[in-house]
Amino acid sequence: MNRTFVCVETTGHFTRALEPVAAAEGDRLLFVSARAEPPAGVRSLRIDVREDPRRAAEAVAAACADEPAVAAFTNQEPYVIATAALAEALGVGRNPLASASAARDKARMKEVWQAAGVSTPRGTHATSRAGLDLAGVVYPAIVKPTHGFASCGVRRVESEEELLEQVRKIALLNATTMAQGGVPGGGGFLVEQCLEGREFSVDSVWCDGRPAVDLLMTNRSDLVSSGPYFPDRLYVLDPSLPPEVRRAVVDLTHDAVRALGISHGPTHTEVRFHDGTPYVLEAAARPGAGGVFYDLARHALGVDPMRAMYLSLVCEGREEFDRRAEPALREAQVPRDTSYFWFNVPHRGSGIIRAVEGLDEVRDRAEVLLCVCFKEPGQRLHPDGDLISDYFCNITGRHREVPGGPSLPELLKSFEETIEIVY
Repeated sequence: MNRTFVCVETTGHFTRALEPVAAAEGDRLLFVSARAEPPAGVRSLRIDVREDPRRAAEAVAAACADEPAVAAFTNQEPYVIATAALAEALGVGRNPLASASAARDKARMKEVWQAAGVSTPRGTHATSRAGLDLAGVVYPAIVKPTHGFASCGVRRVESEEELLEQVRKIALLNATTMAQGGVPGGGGFLVEQCLEGREFSVDSVWCDGRPAVDLLMTNRSDLVSSGPYFPDRLYVLDPSLPPEVRRAVVDLTHDAVRALGISHGPTHTEVRFHDGTPYVLEAAARPGAGGVFYDLARHALGVDPMRAMYLSLVCEGREEFDRRAEPALREAQVPRDTSYFWFNVPHRGSGIIRAVEGLDEVRDRAEVLLCVCFKEPGQRLHPDGDLISDYFCNITGRHREVPGGPSLPELLKSFEETIEIVY
């Protein structure tokens, strides 16, 4: 169709995966970034969209004059608002800019949900220690930055001392990572009710206000990490999940996304139970895990969320979307004795990477469907802790419990021990 799909700061793996989807529609990608290099063969434009989305739109329009832009998209949380503003300036916006902004700000998100009657944990917002009512905090509590992502800065606190310690850490995070991401003042923080039940995520694809894909994953990070922090370590596609639990989780995510006003494209929503009731924690106007969950869905279920997402942003309406997306939405059943998983590999040490060893050995394992390393030699890797906001390496795979075979945690530990970073 000779159109351009604009990718703003998308990760290398996601950009490469999206390229054949666009090509199948007769379209091309334009990779827009302030610093990163595009995958080989992908057109690119070097500009920081966050500085001035309207000026960036003029540059994009000039770069693809013969193949006009049809959509602008990012899979990176810090660029969600700027990308929505770019799409609006290009005349291809599908969601209101206010909706993208609300999905980026956890305090505003909570206000919207409370006003709409969407079940969400109790919480208070403050921009500094001075604005925090310490007397009103019930412990244990959850503390998180309002503009965080990848669970950076999120901690369960048991006392006022721990709360103030984490508030100081979040202030540092807001003054650096969040401020560099274009958040005025870096944002503030939330102190929330601590929920004790199981946690889930739902990756949906929306078109004209209706979901076309709902990929429900169970968060089992507790199997591979412990402590007061909440790193996104392990998500599992669980075929044994009771239908009533699945329905309760998915229905709540739909209510939450609709309340934010998001009607097109991808969303990633997190839900946790407490005393048998589901509560929505947060939602994002982007794919979960940078889009790697889409690979898991393709391998496990046969569906193609990547193609569905693309079509949701370029089709004229729901009728066209349903007609063209139907083959991508045919879902297969997951064998009940098989767990498909996404594992965010932890790392030891920090510094400038000289080499990453063991990746080929991991990729050759029969259980591994995909291994994506996001760091290359010459890049800096920060300590793996509660303030880290980027991924080192993701593994998607499948596991079957067999007599004498490794348990899922044992399998994942073997991956972790095989991959070695040389600084």
